[in-house]
Amino acid sequence: MDESTRIWRDRVARWHKSGHSARVFAEQEGVNAGTLYSWSRRLGMQRSEYRQRSEKATLPALLPVVVAPPAATTPSSSAALEIVFPDGAVVRVPPTFDEDTLARVVRALGGAR
Repeated sequence: MDESTRIWRDRVARWHKSGHSARVFAEQEGVNAGTLYSWSRRLGMQRSEYRQRSEKATLPALLPVVVAPPAATTPSSSAALEIVFPDGAVVRVPPTFDEDTLARVVRALGGAR
């Protein structure tokens, strides 16, 4: 097996394990999503088969959600949504947020896949 094949086999395996779409994973890797699909087919690596083999422990844990009563709006509280994590980290989402950016932040924090 040549070096290029080894690199792509590893990359495709990481993509399948990541749970990300080809577009998102390819963007993170700096490669073309079509090329990622092509190598997956070429190597005979089926994503559905890989998911069946992956451990369920890799799924994100559910966290309790507490809905707080609305507070009075102050000039510094212009967020439409505020997410407070158990460790105290806070993500404030403005009323005019970009959904793709928020999704990347949630993934980076170990949330939805």
